[in-house]
Amino acid sequence: MTEATLPERHWPNFRANNPFPKEILQEAEVELDQFSAILQREGIEVHRADVVDWLSHGGYTGAMPRDGLLVVGNHVIESIFSWPCRRNEVDLAYGGILSQLEQDTSVKVIKAPKPTGRETLLDDNPLGPWAINNSRAVFDAADFMRLGRTILGQLSHVTNMKGFEYVQATVPEGYVVELVDVDDEHAMHIDATILPLRPGLLVYNPQRVTEVSLRKHQVLKDWELCPLPFVPMPREYPPSFMVSPWITLNVLVLDGRKVVVEESDEDFAEWLRELGMEPIPCPFKHVHSIGGSFHCATVDLKRD
Repeated sequence: MTEATLPERHWPNFRANNPFPKEILQEAEVELDQFSAILQREGIEVHRADVVDWLSHGGYTGAMPRDGLLVVGNHVIESIFSWPCRRNEVDLAYGGILSQLEQDTSVKVIKAPKPTGRETLLDDNPLGPWAINNSRAVFDAADFMRLGRTILGQLSHVTNMKGFEYVQATVPEGYVVELVDVDDEHAMHIDATILPLRPGLLVYNPQRVTEVSLRKHQVLKDWELCPLPFVPMPREYPPSFMVSPWITLNVLVLDGRKVVVEESDEDFAEWLRELGMEPIPCPFKHVHSIGGSFHCATVDLKRD
């Protein structure tokens, strides 16, 4: 899994009982606090993950709720993680928040089925290019993107066809789940591949997906589809352990106009202004080191 998704120079860092560098975590906490303050200033109610000693649990992190929770209508669907270190992540980091949410009897939280018996996901995979096979259903919620009542998803190193079919069968009535044709040999999460800014306007990563393939989806038939017109530059520090420079696209759109972007992505922010958006800059490079950006670091539990 590590070899399939991460740059080779970072493979040695992803071994058992090897935490992220302390200085990166400290700076990431500062960035998350600032991000939270921005959201609250915009009138958004913010809940923070519980503090967890991940090392003692053999876990990963609580920083990326978008990976573990797919919110569709009044359903909150828990991911079926393929990474063993993430299987208890939702319970440990967000269990308290979800318990509060379930007090509203109209909300349905769907727990992930726990694997039983010998793990078979990483056995030989003769059917495709992914690190995982199709022996049981697994998916990360971040491999799906909701556009109104259409949900676009991809197959990846953490989402297989059985997982995709599980999501199709689990979403509430009235929603449709469709598979996007993505060309990315390191695929893991779709939110640095397509970026819906507002109804009728979507930005996409031209190295991973084409306009022709996107137009096949009825929801996008009449949308303006804009390829990012430049290739984002890689950063030397802090290290991008498991994200590519395309993490630039991993922003949080607040209302179809305001959008939170990394403060150093000035060219991207200026281009967004040309598209009629209002960028809100926020430092987030150290959160990138942990494995995601603004979209990954949030999940909207209730939204008008």
